[in-house]
Amino acid sequence: MKSHHFKIGTRLVMLGLLTTILLSACGETTLTPTPSPATPAEVTGASSTKIKVVSTISVVADFVKNIGGNRVELYDIIQPGVDAHSYEPTSDDSKYLATAQIIFANGLNLEAWLDKTIKNSGTKGQLVLVSEGIKLLSKADDSDFKDGDPHIWHSTVNAKKMVDSIAAGLGKVDPAGKEAYLANAKAYNIQIDEAYQKAKAQIESIPPERRKLVTNHEAFTYFADQFGLEIVGSVIPSFDSTAEPSAAELSELVKKIKAEKVPAIFTENTINPKLAEQIGKEAGVKIFSNLYGDGLGEQGSAGDTYLKMIVANATNIANGLK
Repeated sequence: MKSHHFKIGTRLVMLGLLTTILLSACGETTLTPTPSPATPAEVTGASSTKIKVVSTISVVADFVKNIGGNRVELYDIIQPGVDAHSYEPTSDDSKYLATAQIIFANGLNLEAWLDKTIKNSGTKGQLVLVSEGIKLLSKADDSDFKDGDPHIWHSTVNAKKMVDSIAAGLGKVDPAGKEAYLANAKAYNIQIDEAYQKAKAQIESIPPERRKLVTNHEAFTYFADQFGLEIVGSVIPSFDSTAEPSAAELSELVKKIKAEKVPAIFTENTINPKLAEQIGKEAGVKIFSNLYGDGLGEQGSAGDTYLKMIVANATNIANGLK
């Protein structure tokens, strides 16, 4: 599996205040995952014996539900609303991995624990990295993510490729359901295209000179590339939300926000917003919450499915930058 880490400059004016804020911002609480039964897709063939599937992140789980329908029994390791970078595997994760027939993972070091956990589980299941074959965007200075930005799903073009990989993988372990999986993938990818058009309309409502993005961490490289946004910087200058920015980096970010006349800073649903809020105060800009960066939102939120998440992120960004 490939891995990378990227860091971008940003920083606070007062080092003493920075230390206090950083201490309060560190340490997100993770939730112990529970089994996520698959929901029937629009087009699928029923199966008396369901395929045992494990997904590593909530976005991939949502794809599996839509493609696998009632032919799969799904367990999702990292639940919605949980930071993928700080997650620690549980005994339940190992138990479900051990009996899985197929495992769908993002890869690219997003799940840094994956190789060890799979090995320790003794699973015989097939591992599919849904990032395979996707053109990656990267930065030269993020050494922990040498292959590229792992947040590939924020491009709908990439998301459709991930969906196709899942359909192909399911078809290999369940040949009887191959045609159903392909049909489901085709129908779902049409829905992704429709979500893209809605998101695109939101971004196009922003005046071109105001399409400048500052977020909690480097999770929106693919989103910005697809929708024509300029990334000015991030509060946490890395693809890893657990990285800690230096005072110099934070000070530089404040200067860039002022110089570029960035309208707002966007927080994310799985990251403590206190540091971003202080940067916003120093730079004199608004804070908008919350983008869905490392996964889906919790059930009932505006981003509890992939299709909703893409539109919700675009809408939030448009509201903040207009």
